[in-house]
Amino acid sequence: MKNKHAHATWVIAAASVLAATSASAQVPIVSQPAGLNLGGTSFYDGFSGAPGWTWLSWVRHASANAIKDNSGNNVAAFNSPKINSTSWANQLSYSSPTNWGGWHPGVTAILPLVALNSSFGPGASMTDGGTDLGDITVGAFLQSDPVMGAQGQPVFVQRLSLDTILPTGKYDQHTDINQSAGFASLNPYWAATLFPADRWEVSWRLHYLYNFKNDKPASSNPQQSFNGAPLTSTQAGQASWVNFTASYAVTPALSLGINGYLFQQLSDSKANGSTLADSKERVLGIGPGLMWRISRDTSLWVNTYHETLVRNRTSAPLTAQVRLAMHF
Repeated sequence: MKNKHAHATWVIAAASVLAATSASAQVPIVSQPAGLNLGGTSFYDGFSGAPGWTWLSWVRHASANAIKDNSGNNVAAFNSPKINSTSWANQLSYSSPTNWGGWHPGVTAILPLVALNSSFGPGASMTDGGTDLGDITVGAFLQSDPVMGAQGQPVFVQRLSLDTILPTGKYDQHTDINQSAGFASLNPYWAATLFPADRWEVSWRLHYLYNFKNDKPASSNPQQSFNGAPLTSTQAGQASWVNFTASYAVTPALSLGINGYLFQQLSDSKANGSTLADSKERVLGIGPGLMWRISRDTSLWVNTYHETLVRNRTSAPLTAQVRLAMHF
């Protein structure tokens, strides 16, 4: 049994910090959703297991120690930032035995519990939301049957999915870093696994993200404004990213490899309907990982990432995740 389409990574909200270097020239913080799957899924991602129910559970920890601007430099207003995020998420998926020309429909839901902890040196700071539930993700997918080779081995398999992130988590309008994004998002993706040679697999998951408007922007600053008017709405820009892996099966039960993600915001964010110039987020995360097939119906993934090429968001030198999947 292989990996479903877990929506795992907890992106620290407060990611898009836009040159707020002085009290007289503050620009609103507009962040991408807090629960994006940045490297949350990895090896053999094109598979979703046999028809039936699958439960996935994972723990992920990220420690950010820098906030980058549009040039990749540390935002000067923040001195020694430390933003820690630990999430425990549970996902339940159902894959139908119904066959539509080699495709099987399914549904899924994910609910995270998120612990946030932040500290800053002298100067500007941000408040966090402590520990509470994050936003729920619901989705529907189509899983393909694998394309088989001449020797009866799988050569290629893929999945199409449409996920929706709903703002159901804890959201305090007077807190900077919340569990919930405070707005809904649409997140379709295409996941696939290719077997280029014996024991080798290459997987990817290509995402698109559309964010709806947030009519209650969050900030610990009670006088938050933009262009001389009260801040009444924000909208994070559209984005695309890819999770990618390559691994080698050192034994039938154990695969070792490289996992990563490359995120790029496609359009600038907005405040009060006006475009915030140079607000596009970017990050590349990469590191080693493994997949252990504990049994026919149970698998375990361990993934680590180091972030680089960061723009307009927090930067985490180390992110670690452990994920368990059980089919029943």
